[in-house]
Order: sequence, then structure tokens, then C-alpha cells
Amino acid sequence: MAKTQWHPAFCAAMRLELKGNRSLQFINEFNLTEKPLEVDMLIINKPSGVEIENGIGEFFGGHNLVEYKSPIDHNFNQFSICQALAYTYYYCDRHQTWDVTLSLVVSKGHFDMLNWLTSKGMGYTQRHKGIYTLHGISFLKVQIVVTEEIDAGLFQWLSALTDKLTEEKARNLVAAAYGLAQNEDRRLAEAIVQVLTSANETVFEKMKEDDVMASALMELMKPEVEKYAEKYAEEYAEKYLKEKFTRQARIMLQRGEDIEYIKLLTNLTDQEIEALRQTGQ
Repeated sequence: MAKTQWHPAFCAAMRLELKGNRSLQFINEFNLTEKPLEVDMLIINKPSGVEIENGIGEFFGGHNLVEYKSPIDHNFNQFSICQALAYTYYYCDRHQTWDVTLSLVVSKGHFDMLNWLTSKGMGYTQRHKGIYTLHGISFLKVQIVVTEEIDAGLFQWLSALTDKLTEEKARNLVAAAYGLAQNEDRRLAEAIVQVLTSANETVFEKMKEDDVMASALMELMKPEVEKYAEKYAEEYAEKYLKEKFTRQARIMLQRGEDIEYIKLLTNLTDQEIEALRQTGQ
């Protein structure tokens, strides 16, 4: 089974959670250095004077780095936090500003991060359900968002990013996605549903027994299905042409036709024609 691509779904979920603030600029990844060292963080730039009425976004400054760890990321540990902090300090230096925040969006199943941070002299307060502000980190504003703890009514998309999705939550999510107008928000929701379908196969297979849900899922998955259908059609056509040209080259070789002429008509390489000639096939 293909590996579930959680990060695109997370970026889509963040955009949907903050869709009421169209002035925000989202950058899915950024390069720390000129050669580039690419970091898998979401960057959200907020114009000066913009206020965000959102439990996560209210914390934002001018530049906001968001590090996401999927529920199946078993490499997340104390050193991952240090790395995220280091990247954030580097970002501050590169942009010559302290108007920067770091948000760590993690699963409840990860190690006991809050207690570990407390043991290192960094306290925390809970601003909202599942949303914590850290204290004691020099010059930086840092918050932690625990996806299984946040209010699913307020953060429907982020809270759904799990491989343990219940059927009720899956149904609500599909209904919400299906109810969106055919615009950018709908495309973002489709991307999330596609990832969750892969990560929660049993739940979504059961939902397909319901005709209404099956129809909604089919509509949401249509872009992905069409993409793979188009890819398959292209691969099949390429394979068919290759076989056709190979048969044509074989016949021309048997007739003693000039090699350059065969190449011109079949688009085969010297190596491919030579292999046919040597095998006599």
C-alpha cells in the first residue's frame, strides 16, 4: 500500500481552518539557505494590523512557522523540537525580525512533549482546548496544537487528520466537503478526504455501503480518479505505440532496410534496433 502523504492534507486543513482570513499568505515549504536546504514547514505570513479570530491564528505574528508531525511519524522526539526551534531562529536571522511564531501541530500519540519541556524549565498554559502556549523560550513565541484534543466543532479539518477516524467523524467530514461550493475550498477539502480515505480504508469502505455517502465520496474522489485514469491511458498508449514500432522495425530489418530509415520511422534507438537485429526477432 502506498505511503499516506499527510503533509499536503495538513497544509490544506490549515488553509480551510483560516479561510476567513484571505489576506494570509501560505508558503508550503521554504529554503533556509541559497543552496537550498528545504524545510518541510508551512509558513504563514500575516499582514500588519490583521486580527485573526481563531484559536490557533490569534497567536500569529507577522511570520509564522508551522511544523506538523503526522500521527504515524515515529521519528518525532525531543531532538525534533530542538530542530524546529533552530530553524525558527535561523528564519529570524535571515529575515532580521523577531515578529516570528512557531506552532508545533502534533498528535496526542507522540511522546509526552509538554512534560519534557517542563523538565527543561519551559512552562506552558492552555489557551484553548488542546492549544498550549509555551513560556521560557528566549525571544520566541511558541504554541503546541494537539490535533486529538482540539475542539472538533471549531477545527473540523485539523482534528480529522488521524488514522483512527471514527465513522461518525468521517461521515461529517465527507458531508462538509461535499457541501462546499466548487472553488478552492472544495479542492482543499477533496485533498484531505483523499488522504484520509487512504489512511482509514476500513471506515471508508464501510461508508460506501450507504448509497448517499458512496455518491458523495465518488464525487469528491472524481479528480483523483480522473488523474489516474489519464495517466493510465497515456501509459497504455505509449506501450501500444512501442509495441507497434517494434513490430514494424522487425519487419523492416528482415527486409534489409537501412538502419537510419528504420530509426526515422519507428523512433527506436540504435540499441533497441541492434537488440532486435541480434536476436532476429
